[in-house]
Amino acid sequence: MQDVPRYDTDRYTALDRWHAINCGSHVEILDEMARMDSGEEWTYDGASSMANWLVDRYNLSHRTASEWVRVAHSIRDLPAIRAAYQAGRMSWDQVRTVTRIATTETDDELAEMAPDTPVRDLNRLAREIRLRDVEKVHRERSLTWKFDEDLPVFSLFGQMPAADGVELVKAITRHANQAPPQPDGTYELFEARCVDALVQLASEARGADRDPDRATAVIHIPIEHLSSAGGSAESEDGVPLHVETARRLVCDARLQISVEQATGTVVGVGRTNRNIPSWLARIIRNRDRGCRYPGCRRGRWIHIHHLIHWAHGGPTDLDNLISLCPYHHRLIHEGGWRISGDPNGEVTWLRPEGPEFVPSDRYLKAAARPIGMLEDFSIPDHLKGPDPPDTS
Repeated sequence: MQDVPRYDTDRYTALDRWHAINCGSHVEILDEMARMDSGEEWTYDGASSMANWLVDRYNLSHRTASEWVRVAHSIRDLPAIRAAYQAGRMSWDQVRTVTRIATTETDDELAEMAPDTPVRDLNRLAREIRLRDVEKVHRERSLTWKFDEDLPVFSLFGQMPAADGVELVKAITRHANQAPPQPDGTYELFEARCVDALVQLASEARGADRDPDRATAVIHIPIEHLSSAGGSAESEDGVPLHVETARRLVCDARLQISVEQATGTVVGVGRTNRNIPSWLARIIRNRDRGCRYPGCRRGRWIHIHHLIHWAHGGPTDLDNLISLCPYHHRLIHEGGWRISGDPNGEVTWLRPEGPEFVPSDRYLKAAARPIGMLEDFSIPDHLKGPDPPDTS
């Protein structure tokens, strides 16, 4: 007959107390994370977001890190739920579920109900709440835009169902979080990186369109501005563009460049497919393995740039082409930076004022300091060791 395991009330009590300690400690961690994220202190370590900082520092999955950040901000406005979790009355799975549906008005009610409600029932309740008025929200979805008549500004306005918003935000933030740092090691505002991400997603979708007539954007450039330092261009809709912006776009995008004389006569039309042949693009990307800016690790959504622009007679071959991420591609054209050297070997980045850019050392993470475990919580001594002795 198999022996029945010994019932040890001390062990049950110990686990209960350690669970409460774990929940309380996690709340303290979340509070610190929320404060750190609000001040964007993660930029000090060169991270692109609080979630990415957690991934790098504590080896969390991105999904777990993102949930920590979301809950950290949520419980700041939900004191009752925060207190219930801190006291160990709610589990992590319960608190992460109720914070998706809780409001300041339902905080007290959910904090009272959730501790005694199985997680599966909380998930069911959350689904029911999120599904309310779905059809109404779907019918009211909209997106409008406007070009400013006085400034080179484009504005978007709209709303959509939350599920569609989740997809959009996921795609945008995914790309925004991969944006490289600026030359001084800092990052642009997250909102600015989100704009770049949205433009990049649209550009890639347009470039993959199989209908070149419908997907091609036409850029008109006066012939005297094509190879000059200044000048302007405009889209087929009459939106003005700086000529250097047009040069950047034409490096690696589905655009048709219409070169025109002062009379409006078209004297040359660029190709509507990508300027870099696909076989050559594959060789370049395999050679460069991502953006060639020092310290930039971005390997997706890469543009291919002519060191000597084709408008100035630069050839489309290996010796004149280099891989750049969207941010550093813009740094070259609109930012006035230059690249010299051999793309097949070493290249040098030159600032707009002329001197060579030498990347500074990245901030090194401080060595982890061991933190002693809490010693006395009325837990029997025989349960504190890693292998309690068998006293049966």
